[in-house]
Parts: sequence; C-alpha cells; structure tokens
Amino acid sequence: MRWNESEYIKHAQNLAEQHLVTKKSLNELSEKFATENNLNPEEIRTLVRLANVSTFQELFKKKDGGDKMIEFDTGDPEAVIRNMVSHASAPPQSANVNNDKLAGEVPDMMLEKRLGKKFDVASTEKVASEYVEKAPRVDMVVLNLRKLASEFTLARLSAGADWEEKLGSLANVFRRAPGYGPKFRDFEKMAWADLGSDAAPEMAVLYEELKVSSVPMTAEKVAFLQERLVVDNTPEIKLLREAHEARQTYQKMSGALAWVDKNMPELGR
Repeated sequence: MRWNESEYIKHAQNLAEQHLVTKKSLNELSEKFATENNLNPEEIRTLVRLANVSTFQELFKKKDGGDKMIEFDTGDPEAVIRNMVSHASAPPQSANVNNDKLAGEVPDMMLEKRLGKKFDVASTEKVASEYVEKAPRVDMVVLNLRKLASEFTLARLSAGADWEEKLGSLANVFRRAPGYGPKFRDFEKMAWADLGSDAAPEMAVLYEELKVSSVPMTAEKVAFLQERLVVDNTPEIKLLREAHEARQTYQKMSGALAWVDKNMPELGR
C-alpha cells in the first residue's frame, strides 16, 4: 500500500468530516477521492471501511448519554469499486487478492468489466521444499474496531459498577434507624417527580434492596407528581441522578459494542 496506517486513518477522518458537513454520501466522497488518487480495489476497501469507523466515532462523541442509537448511511466499498469500474476507460490497477483481508474475491460481474484481467494470484514462498501460502496480516480496520470494542467494553463495565455503587450507597441511607436521616417515601415521590418514568430501573433496585412495597406508577401519577412537586436537590436525589447517568452510559456503550460487532469483518472475529 502507498500509505501507512496513520495516513489511511487521516484520509478516512477527512472523508468522515466531509460527509457530516456536506451531507454527501460516503460512497460519493470515497469515489471522488479514490479517482483523484488512482486507488486500487484493496486500497478503496481499506479507506471506505476506515471512513465508516471514523464517521461512527464522530457521531458517537456527539451523542448524549441516554441516546445509544448510532445510525448513518455507511459507505459500501464494493459499490464504490463497481461504480468506478463502470466509468473507467481502462481496467483499474491490479491488486493482490492476498492483501485484501476483508472482502474476498471481487464479484464476478467485475471480471468482465475488467476485460478478463484477474487479480494477481496469491504469492507463495518455498519453505522446506514445500510451497506455503503467506499468512495475511490483520487489516488496520479490524485493529481499529477491536480497539473501539476494548474501549467501549471498559467504559460499560465501569458504568455498570458505578450504577451498582451509587444505588448501594443510596440504599444504605434509608437503612438507618427510623428518625435518623430522610424518609424513603418522601424520597420516592421526589424521585418520580425528578426523573419521571426513567426512574423505574433505579427504583426497582431500591424496592428490592430495602424490602419495601412498590407503588404502581402510571403515567398519570408521574405527571401529577411532576406538576405538583418541586424537587429538592438533596444528596439522595444527586445519588439517584448519578446512578441514572451511569445506566445511560452503560446502555450507550452497549449500543456502541453492538455496532462494532455488526460491522466487524469476519476475519476479525
């Protein structure tokens, strides 16, 4: 390849930024860039997949804690290649299929458009008087996705632990002897008034930990509390909000991991 990993990532990030600013498709931007730089199919596949990763990262950074869905029109390297071939006046550069770690063979329809010119056969070397196929290196797209998965996994574990810690601390407050500390039922009303129905997972844990009966909260009851109560910014309400934020982060990281898993090439699994 003509560029090293950091250079590919830089070009991919530029494509992602252009996509988010201009709203032009990643396919259109990638095709223009590939044509200007005379990229071969192997290079196009790497570039477009990295552009997808970069676009996801940019969108993920801009999402709020509770919004875990990341959706965008991902680039399709094979569509870019097919479109370039259909408009080309001459066959594209040959690329060693042994170096195409992710996509495998080019679709048959491309072979005719390339006037029968097949990709170079996988290179071999003789070892101990026998021919052994060279082992392919792991593609940089896979490495970047694995790195993302590691970061998201650690963040999710941290958020999960934080959620449990905050709720444990909150439960301990209400385990004090009667007359010492706040009353749970007063806090309960404030909790529903502050977070609305989003408080349900946290309150379910507290009901279980404190062995107290839960009060069925309909949308009408929640609306009534939110309309009538002014929420005091007590230490207990702060703990509840922190637990709620930790759960939102956990859900966001779970959504991010699902995206990485969906977009991880088979070779990287």
